[in-house]
Amino acid sequence: MAKAFRITLFVALFAALTTLSGCGVSPMSETLYRLPKLPKEYESLEEKIDELIAQGAESAAPTSGSNLQSVQMVDLDGDGEEEALAFFRRAGDERPLKIYVFRAAADSYEQYCVIEGTSNSIYSVNYVDLDGDGWREILAGIRGELDVQNLSVWTVHTSEPQRLLLTGYSRYAARDMDGDGQQDLIVLRSDEENYAVADDYFWDGAELTLRSSIHLTSTVAELSRLTSGTLSDGESALFVTFVTQDGAAATDILTMSDGTLRSVKSAADAGKVYHFLDLYPSDMNGDGVTEVPEPAPFAQLDPKAGVYYRVCWRQYDAAGKSTAVREIYQDAQSGWNLILPEDWDERVSLTRSSGAEGTSVTFSRVNGEETEPFLTIYAFTADNRAQLAMRSGRILLARQAEVTYAAELIGDGMGMIDEQTLRDAFGLNTVEWTTGEN
Repeated sequence: MAKAFRITLFVALFAALTTLSGCGVSPMSETLYRLPKLPKEYESLEEKIDELIAQGAESAAPTSGSNLQSVQMVDLDGDGEEEALAFFRRAGDERPLKIYVFRAAADSYEQYCVIEGTSNSIYSVNYVDLDGDGWREILAGIRGELDVQNLSVWTVHTSEPQRLLLTGYSRYAARDMDGDGQQDLIVLRSDEENYAVADDYFWDGAELTLRSSIHLTSTVAELSRLTSGTLSDGESALFVTFVTQDGAAATDILTMSDGTLRSVKSAADAGKVYHFLDLYPSDMNGDGVTEVPEPAPFAQLDPKAGVYYRVCWRQYDAAGKSTAVREIYQDAQSGWNLILPEDWDERVSLTRSSGAEGTSVTFSRVNGEETEPFLTIYAFTADNRAQLAMRSGRILLARQAEVTYAAELIGDGMGMIDEQTLRDAFGLNTVEWTTGEN
């Protein structure tokens, strides 16, 4: 246990040191494989950690969020020197959960304070200056008995930690919602009927105060993701995505007006649900504005055939007005996507097939009860995929390690698309990596 923890600590400290130094390592250097010697202050920190382990403490690293290390280096007080926070639990203690805070002092690290809790595990941890004084508060999501989650906010201005807030929660986000330069703390929780409620906490000069609350459109059990983003008129917003057991998705968009949380969706858009395609609000076209995915099915002439969806990505402004930015077909299984021309509405249907050579998707123009194919996109995975993609009449689109993508314009695209438009519209899916949420 101690050896494994020291290795983890060393890796964390080495990463911090290399990041701070800004130095690169030449691949020709003879010291490439030599482990660096830790500065004295880090050696003293390692000794302090070893002492805790010898006394029976065991690692209690957070299990979700972006800060997952057992020992985290964070500049809490803004003086340019990083504090070290070590997450442990001591079985048998009345308050087994321990967050040790160490501060640099000359050539050593000394224990500054300890935050204690009755739980045995930390779900997530974050560091945000909520009161605007230059010190980052410690936001710890604590998982208690019966999987109840509480958000605990601590300040460590002195060696006696002070808790600023303790509240039940499901998700939270710290964001300047009204542009005043100070972070708001938005906490999502359940009401008595398990419906989701968003609470806005702000620093009133003396304490974190609940300023406003708003009920959301679904239950906490259906809450899937909380996304920070920006509206088309530049205002900050939070996008709350709910997904039902039946695979229907809905998104609430929250912003702030005169210190009050409100929903910005119009009455026409409020309560709309869409088929969930594992897509969440994001800045999908890189314009700095967050778009919301709203899938709609392609025309389906054969009831026995599969249902496929085009995704309209929409931007919203603070008044609730939505604007369609782009429509995309995304083939998640084969790893590609296509930006759909604006006139591909209900006139276009789609069929998909798979076989030994790979998969193919054919787009057809709907003409009454008949369809006229005009484009097929292939994802070849067979050993001879390069030869398949280069057959006469096919257009090579992209190559990956195990997949080659090609297309065929049928009847020269029948006026629906040409080769250059196809090349510009075709793309490969990117994988979204996430370590979980707060």
